[in-house]
Parts: sequence; C-alpha cells; structure tokens
Amino acid sequence: MLTDLQARVAIKELIEKYLKGRDPECDRLIDIVQDPSRQVPIRGVLEDIRRYNKVQYTRQELELIDDLLHMYG
Repeated sequence: MLTDLQARVAIKELIEKYLKGRDPECDRLIDIVQDPSRQVPIRGVLEDIRRYNKVQYTRQELELIDDLLHMYG
C-alpha cells in the first residue's frame, strides 16, 4: 500500500502524463493534489483524463488507480 505522499506523487504523474497541455485546469489539479491539507480528488482526476484523452492504461497504471481509489475513493 502506498503512503499518502507516494499516492499524491503518483496522481501528479498521471495528471502530467495525460492532462498536461489538454486540460486548462491541469495546474490547479496539481496544486490541489500537492496540498496535504486537502482531500485528493481522484475521481475528478480520472474523469478529466477520460474527458480529454482516450486512454489505454498500462497494467501498472490500472493497479495504481485501483489502489488510489481504495485510498481516496
């Protein structure tokens, strides 16, 4: 299981990989994810990825997303 910090870094990497240059709210999402006093909006991040990018996640990304949903669901 990931620590909170590891999970936040992983979400930031997903945002940068799939939303950077596509979603105008990308930088705001990164700021929210990096703020430890705020809840991680994992479902919102995944919805934005779906909206702006037709993604075929890797097996590792799917496992990571499953862990993140379990943590922040």
